[in-house]
Amino acid sequence: MNARRRPIVAIVLTLGIFGSITSCSQSDSNATPDSTPQVSTTVTPQVSDGVFRLGLLLPESGPGAELGEPLIQVATDAINVVNVSGGILGRDIELVVRDEGNESATALAAVDDFISEFHIDALVGLMSSPIALSVLPRLVENKVGSCSPTATAVALASFPDNGLFVRTTPSDILASEAIAQVIEQTGVVETSIAYPDDPFGRSFVAEVRRSLSVQGISIIAEVAYDTTTADFAPIAEQLTADPNRVITLIGDSESGGRLLNSLLDTKSANKIIVNDALAHVDLNSNANLDSDIRRELVGVAVDAFAGADSNTSISLPAFSTAITDCINLLALAAISSKSDFAEEFMAQVPEVSRGGSGCNIFEDCLALLQQSLNIDYNGITGLLDLDPNGDPSRAEFITFSFNDQGHSQFSERISVIASP
Repeated sequence: MNARRRPIVAIVLTLGIFGSITSCSQSDSNATPDSTPQVSTTVTPQVSDGVFRLGLLLPESGPGAELGEPLIQVATDAINVVNVSGGILGRDIELVVRDEGNESATALAAVDDFISEFHIDALVGLMSSPIALSVLPRLVENKVGSCSPTATAVALASFPDNGLFVRTTPSDILASEAIAQVIEQTGVVETSIAYPDDPFGRSFVAEVRRSLSVQGISIIAEVAYDTTTADFAPIAEQLTADPNRVITLIGDSESGGRLLNSLLDTKSANKIIVNDALAHVDLNSNANLDSDIRRELVGVAVDAFAGADSNTSISLPAFSTAITDCINLLALAAISSKSDFAEEFMAQVPEVSRGGSGCNIFEDCLALLQQSLNIDYNGITGLLDLDPNGDPSRAEFITFSFNDQGHSQFSERISVIASP
């Protein structure tokens, strides 16, 4: 097995863990709000002191710690590169690290600490989409910039962030286009869709509908399922009634996983396309997991190891590139704007990611800025390109299948560019 292959195989396991603990659904129908979050009126006045203070909010406790803790060192290393190169406004970035935990209350307490005690200018983190949606109002009202390397919720694309939020991971909007692309490649032009009847599922399926329409795929039936349903057999029978359709299954690893097992129990010949959280489902105990059924299962997930060096055996943590990109974008935008005011440097974040002289690492981009040139920071992957809203407009996804033991495994990469 070559060096590149090892981390790739781990992608689906990593995303499965991540999806099961911090995905937008989380089996909590209230995790992602349907309406615009209310912003309180308590605001800490901004005072520029010429120091760029960065808060790092990653899970150090709970199930998310497996992903969050290794990224603290990745972020620290990226900040050290900036500081060795002269820092921002002639001074080193000051870093403050706090635990995101696995619930909003922990994250909100950390954010309040960042704002009231340390007066941070920007925050990197917000691993979980529900937590991002919960704490963003507090950050926005206090005019603190933020960048998430992992939060994918559709709702974040339209969040009223006043230009203060960006992310370096592809959103579920792009994921829906990847799913539609995979369905189109089957040659089948009809699909039935099942999705959780919660804010995550409803917003995700809205994007899937749009993406399928672009690909010319007709949706014949939709099933919005209750995640607390005890017996998914009737839904599975409904979805597999026509063996000539593709079944598109959106869900988390718990309720979505139970529905997936029920689909296998029907011994249907339908091709089944699933989202990233279902990579964590263990199908080993399903008696119907024979080779024919396995071949009909395909999953789509973001490439958490995008940018990994194929010439080294060193395995970096998942989303290392995404968190490094967050730090580099914030630093380059602050240098470009010559400001530590979030409203000024955050406006420059999308600008430094497109339309100028291309560069892939911080030092090269800084050299271009020092020559008074506009820059196009493409990141280590060479793909980073933020739209005016601060979302990646192109990305690499992977597809995954399930092996003889019922565990997910890497299949291939696909590239996606946002539709107009």
